[in-house]
Amino acid sequence: MQKLSDTDMSRFKGLSSLLSPENLSADGELPQRRIRKRRRMLLKAWKNLEAKVGRRVTEEEVWGF
Repeated sequence: MQKLSDTDMSRFKGLSSLLSPENLSADGELPQRRIRKRRRMLLKAWKNLEAKVGRRVTEEEVWGF
């Protein structure tokens, strides 16, 4: 498996953090419609970054679980 560059790993970690429930919902402040829209946008960015690196990347890989 190809190792991710530090820059790509940092980007995946940033997206993963933004996808966490508390960040995604702005600590429960956002309406469900807005949360779903943000989640779709972030997952699309994740898929685009996977396409750039040429393979699937899991959160487990990103965080070293």
